Amino acid sequence: MRPSGPCWILTLDASTPRSAIAVGRVDVDAGTHARVASDDEAAEQASAQLMPRVERVLARAGITPRALAAVACGRGPGTFTGTRVAVASAKGLAYGLGVPVVGVSTLAAVAASAEHEGPVLALLDARKGEVYGGRFECARLDGGEGLPRVSAVGDERVAPLATLVEALAPRSPTLRVVGSGVEPYRDALPPSLLATARSLPGPTSAGLWAATVDAWANGRLEDPAALEAVYLRQSYAEIGIHPPKRPFVKSPFV
Repeated sequence: MRPSGPCWILTLDASTPRSAIAVGRVDVDAGTHARVASDDEAAEQASAQLMPRVERVLARAGITPRALAAVACGRGPGTFTGTRVAVASAKGLAYGLGVPVVGVSTLAAVAASAEHEGPVLALLDARKGEVYGGRFECARLDGGEGLPRVSAVGDERVAPLATLVEALAPRSPTLRVVGSGVEPYRDALPPSLLATARSLPGPTSAGLWAATVDAWANGRLEDPAALEAVYLRQSYAEIGIHPPKRPFVKSPFV
């Protein structure tokens, strides 16, 4: 059950080349939230420095890990290694602190990063001529009155962009397209969508925070043991190629 009153939440995502971390307060009862400190990093192998960056963000927020009511995590889809690192890190932190985890769709965080009020098609480059995609309805992303809303419309999927657009992007004059799947496959976007499409390497910390607040407000809390990465296709580890080298991450704060 979600605690009442103001709560501190740490959220992180490393499913894309841009890994993001944010910490802030949410009070669902009062309908308020504030992102207090954050870190966006687009450098290669940024996920390898995830835990030191988490420590720095918490220090900038002026809190200790014990103040956290939950640890949220972008669970994918995205890069297999980065997603696995983020999920393992979040589970290790949550276990050590005795708090629940909040699973956040990386595509939802990308959609919120568009900072568009209305329908958003979030796309991430899945390689092999395909994209990960999901459609969302976004509202109250400006940090004003009320909590942000990032609601999924249909299922997330992996497919060639033209197939995905046909399935998830019926004509809408206000629909926006955003994400790392825009640039490599822009020729497959209809002109009406291409005109306002925006390429992003991954979710911003602001977008990740908005998607996290929405997940928290809707009670998507779970035991750390239940949190699983979402790949939408088999990972290399699952098919026996490049088995994971990283062990389970134990919280450095306990």
